[in-house]
Amino acid sequence: MSKKRTFRLFGIIALAVVILAGGAFAVSQKMSGGKADSASADSTAAGDTAEKMEKEAPKVPVEITEARPRDLPATFATTGSLEAKRQVELVAKAQGQVTRLLVEEGDQVKEGDVLAELDPREEKILFEQAEVSVETAQREYERLKSLAAHDLTSAKDLDAAAERAERAVYDRDLAQVRLDDKIIRAPFSGQVTVRHIDLGQTVAPGGRLFGLADTSPLEVTLFLPEEVVKDLEPGQPVQITPDVDPDAVLEGTVDRIAPVVDPATSTVKVTLHVADDAGRARVGSFVRARITTDVRHDVLAVPKKSLVAEAGATYLFVAEADSVRKVAVQTGYTDDDFVEIIDGLAIGERVVTVGQGGLRTGSRIRDLAAERDSSSSSGPQHATAGEDDSTEVVQNHED
Repeated sequence: MSKKRTFRLFGIIALAVVILAGGAFAVSQKMSGGKADSASADSTAAGDTAEKMEKEAPKVPVEITEARPRDLPATFATTGSLEAKRQVELVAKAQGQVTRLLVEEGDQVKEGDVLAELDPREEKILFEQAEVSVETAQREYERLKSLAAHDLTSAKDLDAAAERAERAVYDRDLAQVRLDDKIIRAPFSGQVTVRHIDLGQTVAPGGRLFGLADTSPLEVTLFLPEEVVKDLEPGQPVQITPDVDPDAVLEGTVDRIAPVVDPATSTVKVTLHVADDAGRARVGSFVRARITTDVRHDVLAVPKKSLVAEAGATYLFVAEADSVRKVAVQTGYTDDDFVEIIDGLAIGERVVTVGQGGLRTGSRIRDLAAERDSSSSSGPQHATAGEDDSTEVVQNHED
């Protein structure tokens, strides 16, 4: 083969290779372009579907309120027990059998009222004997005194008679005390808290008879941190709530503040005065005390139930048109129902108070309160429209 033909053959082969390579590249570009167009179409379709599902998802029923300014207190809560202002155990001063029992547990008594009596017969006889002795000694003294006026007796005999008369008076008074010991009286006005004796029972000196408590007023003793006590003053009101009846709020006031700090606990003893005119409280009852230490005026506040705690942070759902957005907030003072919002919310913004459990940012909502208001206000209008339609039908029928 000549050199010229050889070069021609190589040129044809090279041309064929170029043509084949170009065809393969075109096919590859066509295939990749198709796949890209397909992926783009799929993505667009998915977005349209998600948007459609979002629009078609049912609205979450919620209740909404506006954030408004209000006064909120700073409080310190603690616990204690109701105590009587005075509480004593009455004991027998003499031995004897219980012959009269005049009170029961729960009875209100006044100072000096007789609660019970022990058999007084022996002491009564001794007292009567002592009275006779006093009368005898007094007569003897008067007789000797008359004789001494006429120098018919000595001064020594007169002094001895005066001494006997005086001793007789002492003996009578002692007999009176022993007779009085047989009568059990209330040392102050109060309530009988416990009865330890029964009718016919024999008691010994020192034996327990009754428990008596002065329950008007009641007291609560608290031991508070020095930081809290510095803001307290006598007469300051305190809310007292019995643990067994949280609705029965008692009126309490700061009565006494100890002047010293317990070095072991760094606390100060504070005594509260508790009024219970209705007689609902019981001595020894466990109570909760809430002391107001400060008040912030016109602070932005929302209902406590609107708060959502999550991962150590606090959130609110703020309503905007028919959807919500989740915002982080910082809280401050709080009371039973409301909480101060320091940061994250503005006055007048609408927050979800009920139904926030199933919400997220962008969720669509229905304001139940607004629907109820709309329904109640449109009710009479519907009735009027119905009457107009009915009239029109009648008129058309007549025509």
